[in-house]
Amino acid sequence: MDIKDLEDLYLSCKSELLGYLLRILHDKQDAEDLLHECFIRFIRASPDLPQDRIRFYLLRIARNLAIDIIRKRKRMGGYTSCRELLSYHWDKLDFEIQEEVNRILLMVSNAEQRTVLELRLVQGYSIKETAEILNKSEGSVKSTLYRASKRIKMRYIS
Repeated sequence: MDIKDLEDLYLSCKSELLGYLLRILHDKQDAEDLLHECFIRFIRASPDLPQDRIRFYLLRIARNLAIDIIRKRKRMGGYTSCRELLSYHWDKLDFEIQEEVNRILLMVSNAEQRTVLELRLVQGYSIKETAEILNKSEGSVKSTLYRASKRIKMRYIS
């Protein structure tokens, strides 16, 4: 992505991300700080995503950053309202699910298999889309997915 594309992306997603962060954090300053951090992390990661998935990727980064802030507040005793506690509770459940998914993905030591699993199951791409992203055939993606799930079953059971 060149600078012009990043600028257009920032302008098109800024208000949605800021609103999302405000709903989670209920603090304008924290939301604005995380908005900028979100784009910094996106630029550093420089993911090779289709245009229609970038928005979801940015929302995921924003959510994860917000969870980090909420945890920090909790450790510092910064919760003062029931609304924040409720918001934290639901985000914590999402976070725990994400942690379990990451733990399962780490059971697959093969990087190619882990990538296929993440694209297919975590990010929700179809087999065809996954094949296009990885520049592989659909059959190759299916067999890689099968081998990865077989490896997870073997490690999970033992």
